[in-house]
Amino acid sequence: MEISQDALTLFQLTNLIRETIEDKLSKTYLVIAEIQSIMQNRTGHCYLELVEKSQTDDKIISQVRANIWASQWRIIKPYFETATGRAMEAGLKILVKVRVTFHELYGLSLNILDILPEYTLGELEMQRKLTIKQLQDDGVFDMNRELQLPMLVQKIAVISSAGAAGYGDFVNQLKNNSFGYKFYTSLFEAAMQGNTAEPSIIEQLNKILQFTDFFDCVVIIRGGGSKTDLACFDSLRLCQNICQFPLPVITGIGHDRDESVADLVANTHLKTPTAVAQFLIDRANACDTILSEKIVTIKQSVRDVLTNHEKLNHEIVVNLISVLKNFYPLKTTQLENKRNSIINNLRITEKNIQTSNNQTITNIINLLKTRILEKTYTLDSVKMKIDLNSPKQILKKGYTFTKINGKAAKSVSEIHEGQEITTFFYDGQVSSVVNKISK
Repeated sequence: MEISQDALTLFQLTNLIRETIEDKLSKTYLVIAEIQSIMQNRTGHCYLELVEKSQTDDKIISQVRANIWASQWRIIKPYFETATGRAMEAGLKILVKVRVTFHELYGLSLNILDILPEYTLGELEMQRKLTIKQLQDDGVFDMNRELQLPMLVQKIAVISSAGAAGYGDFVNQLKNNSFGYKFYTSLFEAAMQGNTAEPSIIEQLNKILQFTDFFDCVVIIRGGGSKTDLACFDSLRLCQNICQFPLPVITGIGHDRDESVADLVANTHLKTPTAVAQFLIDRANACDTILSEKIVTIKQSVRDVLTNHEKLNHEIVVNLISVLKNFYPLKTTQLENKRNSIINNLRITEKNIQTSNNQTITNIINLLKTRILEKTYTLDSVKMKIDLNSPKQILKKGYTFTKINGKAAKSVSEIHEGQEITTFFYDGQVSSVVNKISK
């Protein structure tokens, strides 16, 4: 077969392609694309795969390789991360300034000269607003914030990275609080940044869901390391889980930019893990103060009740003594009056029957005398019993009556060594100082 004079070698063709591209696509272009993959090699160059996806079925409809040379990457990377608050990673949409290049050996690629963070910020903010709107439309935005956080929070489920400095600071601050309060934490370890953060945190929330009776709340804290990867805390799936979680969720993600959607829907949010720890300590201290005030109130109420009972007992004793004192002379007078009345009646009866038969009168008189003697004996017995039970007679038997500070002493527990007491005898009273108490 004869080779045509018009045939090109592969190098000639690829060289022609390069020259054509350099001639026809010599300017720079602004291109919107999504990062499919990104990698930095040992020399400092950054290599990316850029794609565009269909809006209907998310299929890739265009794909091209891109690179950022080390000299540019050292400038673009920190500027982009500072401006957007997140790292460049797969799945991120970017607006790049590129020049189209073609190499005979490596083929077509885009040389990225600059990345405009304003576009990415706009995309992130739009996604953030869409997340908030969706949560509000679903009626779940305020669900977790409406849960009642216990006054005393001690049993805490913590979602964090085990090796993170922020997690260590959180635990140490709770453990070594100046009040000595006890807190019980259980770590549910999760990735807190990157593409795996969202599913990892959701997985741990699902684990905690099985033990809700064991915990007072869930704390999501993001510890040490870079603060540039916070996009997961604006994700719809994660925020839906936080909104509808049955325990109050407290966030301490540790960033200074605007609040994430997770912060907005959480029951309570604070800036850092240590701020969360201090919040829990302050809450425990407030509860402790309330309990202390309640204890003081209860003690005072008990003192008031005891004082009132002591006064009532004293009044009862005083009234009893007064009644006994009045009862004795009253009963004595009544008995004397009764006796005199009987005697007078007998005398009258005696006179009335004197005209009757002397023998009958004599018998009647004897009978009456006998009855009088019996009644007199009965009256004397009653009088004797009354005399024997009078306060004075009781004291004569050797009993005494003791007062402390003018109040009746009912028990030896009311008396203390060195205290002055007054002891009442039947014929007087003695004041003394207690030297020794035996029980």
